[in-house]
Amino acid sequence: MNVESNALPIRKLDADDMPLLMELEAAAWAGPLRASEATIRRRLALGHTMLGAIDGDALAGTLCFTETSQDPLVRADFPTNFDAFASLPRSEPVHSLYAYNLCVRPSHRGGNTAIRLLKEMEHHGRRLGARWLIGDGRCSAYAGSSGDEDDDKVRSDPRFRTTIDRWNETGIRPPLEEIIRDPLLRLHYRVYDCEFLYVMPDFFPQDAASGGFRVISAKDLKK
Repeated sequence: MNVESNALPIRKLDADDMPLLMELEAAAWAGPLRASEATIRRRLALGHTMLGAIDGDALAGTLCFTETSQDPLVRADFPTNFDAFASLPRSEPVHSLYAYNLCVRPSHRGGNTAIRLLKEMEHHGRRLGARWLIGDGRCSAYAGSSGDEDDDKVRSDPRFRTTIDRWNETGIRPPLEEIIRDPLLRLHYRVYDCEFLYVMPDFFPQDAASGGFRVISAKDLKK
C-alpha cells in the first residue's frame, strides 16, 4: 500500500462498500470502539455521508458525518452521548456537519489521509452552505492507551487529565495550550483550524483511554 497516500481517490461510500468498511473497522479500532455492520447500515439509512480514501482494494481511511439543521452552539440541544451524536437523521436546511468517525488505517497514519478526508468534508460543507463542521475528539492522553488496546499509543498526561476534570467540573474552557497537550486534539487543531466548544462526560464510555470524555471541536466555515 502507498503509505503516504498522496493521490488516493476519495469517493462517497454506500451499502455496497460494506465489506471494505467492516475490514477497516477491524484494522483501525480496538474491539470496544468498532461499529457493527448493523450500526453502519442504520447510519447509511439515516442519510449519513461516508467518504472513503481508496487504496487499491482497501480503504486507507473514512470520514463519516451527518448533515443537520442543528445549531451546535445551543448546548442544551447538543447530543449528550456518542450514540445520539452518531444517530441523527439528515435534516434540512443544512446548518452543520456532525463528524463522528475519522478512521485511518494504521499503515496510513502519519501520511495525509486524514487531512485529505477533512478537506473533502470541508468542501462538501461549503457546497451545501453549511456554517459549522463539528467533531467529537478523542482525548487519549486522559488515561493513556497501550499498543495492545489502541494503535494510537498515547501516554497518559496527568496535567491534561487535571485540565479535563476541571473543565468538566466548572464548565470553564481552559486555555488552548492546555487542551492541545493531547496529541489527537492537537492534530485536530492544526489540520482543522478549529476551536473547542465543550468537554462531554460519559460521551463514549467504551473509550477507556479518554476516560469516556470527548472534546467537541468546531470549525466556522463563514470565517
